[in-house]
Amino acid sequence: MRAALQRWAIDRMLDAAQASLARAGTPQGVRALISRAAPAIARREAFTSSEPFAIAEAWGWWVEPAGQPRGGVILHFHGGGFVASARAIHDPLLASIGRAAGARGLMVDYRLAPEHVFPAATEDCFAAWNHLLSTGFDPGRVVFAGDSSGGNLALVTAMRARDEGLPLPAAIVLLSPLLDVTFSGGSFTRNDGIDPLFRAESARRIQDWYAPGLDLADPRISPLFGQTSGLPPTLLHVGSPELVLDDSLRYAAKTPGAEIAVWHGMPHVFQAIRGIPDGDRAIAEIADFIHAHTSAATHGA
Repeated sequence: MRAALQRWAIDRMLDAAQASLARAGTPQGVRALISRAAPAIARREAFTSSEPFAIAEAWGWWVEPAGQPRGGVILHFHGGGFVASARAIHDPLLASIGRAAGARGLMVDYRLAPEHVFPAATEDCFAAWNHLLSTGFDPGRVVFAGDSSGGNLALVTAMRARDEGLPLPAAIVLLSPLLDVTFSGGSFTRNDGIDPLFRAESARRIQDWYAPGLDLADPRISPLFGQTSGLPPTLLHVGSPELVLDDSLRYAAKTPGAEIAVWHGMPHVFQAIRGIPDGDRAIAEIADFIHAHTSAATHGA
């Protein structure tokens, strides 16, 4: 009964957020909404964070989960539709994954649109990977992770590293990733009105905010259309009612070895929402995936 009431409350909160997002016609409105909603929905997790430090034109900070990390590193690219950030949501999410995986995290605070349109965010994320490499981190210990638009940036960063001959991380984890900014997937129409958080009309604003006047099928903007050969093992998590469901399905179908889990009835980046038991199960699954691909490099660390 308690779980049912808790889920009912979460669903009502998501309904209110969906309506508010539909009314938030500007990036500033989206930022204000996320700032108000974050404390009510974010996971509770024990962690510490470093002071922010400059990474080229962006910022980053270390997120240290409680316990004893075993040497792994998660380079995390946060979501927010390319226009917003919410430490109150993303730092606890990163700490939760890190605690389960025995890793600490580096959060990338990239420049936001529309003040800084494409390619600013991609340049900042690539600079963060160069920062880790230049400071001596073993790529075999590192996993890229990204949620929503951050999943887009994680994959774009990995593709660029491959194309420029840089070392690649051991694995990639994508949570409800926005991989197709053209929104050509069937689920974008099929799940409109079913997705607990977003409506298609609201989501389309991202196109003009992030990449105005550009070719949205460019793989640097929509990595679904990029070449997937030579990339690290990738795990994708997505909810069955999401607008972006088909982004993950199509990416997994074209990428041999990619693992995908479709979580029935789960909202966008449900792993970050407090009180959803499936979120804990998903984080445990992510941790197993990270262990599987970093254990050799982190053994004894």
